Amino acid sequence: MAEPGAAPGLEEELTCPICLGIYRSPVSLGCGHNFCKGCIEEVRSRCHYLQGCFSCPVCCSQADPTTELQPNVLLRCIMQKFLDTPAHQKEKHEVQCEEKGESSGQQDEVLLCDFCLQEPQPAVKTCLNCEASLCQAHLSKHSAKSCRKDHVLVEPCNAQFLAERRCPKHGKLLEFYCKTDSVCVCVLCCVNSSHKNHEITALEVAFGKAQSLLPETLETVKNHEAALNQSIANLLKQEEEVKSNESLRRNRLETLFEEMCRQLDNNSGEVLKALSHNEEQQLSQIQTQIQKHKEEKDEASRDIQELEALRDQKDPLLFIKAFAVIQARKRKPVPKKAAVKLPKPPIILDEITTDATLRLFRQFLSDMQSLFKAPPVHEHLTSSQRQRIGFVPSGNVAVAHTFGTFSFATPKPHSDMQVAQSDQSFSEGCHFWEVDTSNASSWRLGIAGPSFQCYLNFSNNCLSVFLSLTSIIAKGFPTALKVVRVELDCRRNTLSFYNVSVKDGDPEESLRLIETVSIPSSYPAHPIFGVSYGYLNLL
Repeated sequence: MAEPGAAPGLEEELTCPICLGIYRSPVSLGCGHNFCKGCIEEVRSRCHYLQGCFSCPVCCSQADPTTELQPNVLLRCIMQKFLDTPAHQKEKHEVQCEEKGESSGQQDEVLLCDFCLQEPQPAVKTCLNCEASLCQAHLSKHSAKSCRKDHVLVEPCNAQFLAERRCPKHGKLLEFYCKTDSVCVCVLCCVNSSHKNHEITALEVAFGKAQSLLPETLETVKNHEAALNQSIANLLKQEEEVKSNESLRRNRLETLFEEMCRQLDNNSGEVLKALSHNEEQQLSQIQTQIQKHKEEKDEASRDIQELEALRDQKDPLLFIKAFAVIQARKRKPVPKKAAVKLPKPPIILDEITTDATLRLFRQFLSDMQSLFKAPPVHEHLTSSQRQRIGFVPSGNVAVAHTFGTFSFATPKPHSDMQVAQSDQSFSEGCHFWEVDTSNASSWRLGIAGPSFQCYLNFSNNCLSVFLSLTSIIAKGFPTALKVVRVELDCRRNTLSFYNVSVKDGDPEESLRLIETVSIPSSYPAHPIFGVSYGYLNLL
């Protein structure tokens, strides 16, 4: 039996270099070193998977991975006798109790040693060359070998991190930094791949420089983050303002429409009530007249009956007396066309009145839309200066006076009106231009498209709107019409004419709709100007 003092030394000789425990089914390699059968088989399989070769974990001598492991029978007998000693049983019990207490205080997630097989211990380092995590005991054995002193040791890390430390193309450690491409590379990337002629530096040097630049970069990123936070805050504030303004506009618009509907309902109710009252009066008078005629009819029926009975009277005296009484009764003449003079209705709604009412309503809608929609673009058509377009008769030929980009039709003798067309055209958007007509006795303003013309024409104190050859309206000349606005809306395909003669007066009177015409969606459209005598001023 081994003595108690010799147990620690004997135990060290019976310890497996891999699992650091007493041998379990010990086997020997060709170099003479012994290991647990399970430990060396796992190391052999791992080395074969990673490197394609197998070496002794103790002396690093090469071994054939296909060679069958030979059991060490003598070592197994010595190990069994050592395990049966009382001193080892007592020590084993104390170690188990101590390990149980320590394990209760450990964290759930720890990286374990890759060489501890039966009871893995927490790893303290990871070898990047071996791609294995080592506990403190295996780390000491690992570092004791001269062939492993150059291995790179880092804090414990998992397999995913180890994979990131190797070049995905060559499988080598990433030990260099390419400044040209700003990537980490391996030694083969530096000499054989696309990084061959790039500026390469050691990873440690790049690390030191990056650390020196870290404070400045951190401050720059913080400032950028602060600027982004401020921008986001401003956008959020703008978002809230948009929502608030939109809600306010919506509420105002809903209130406006509700008030308009309420007033329209009230007015329609009053008008319908007046019509009903007028209807009742008319029907009452008609019923009165009908009742009167029925009473006269009954009297006439009685006279007929008496006359028919009198026909058989043979006594001359009685006949004369009865006939004289019937004949003496008064009978009012009945008009050929029965009619009652009725009171006039409060509203006369004929075709003319209907058209006029609808025109006023369209004008109201147009005025209201002009308040809501974005204002059109004011087009000067030529330049920022006031332009004059006119024709002054010279004998039988009209002479054109103009400044700017306008083309005129060829003047003809005795022609009523000559028309100028602007070289500028419009195909989209909303535009308007204003013209002073006070110095022309007869004029025309509008647009000309590829297949139509639409214009406002003034001649012989009559104002007319034409769409090609079709007259839309014709009305008397308003004495206040001195300045006309022509507004083209390519979005809605409409052309509107406004009286803008009052510039500094009542805002409601400064922009009065003359007429809005739906035009064909045929573009581009050129502004046209016509005058028979005098001139027009573009404002």
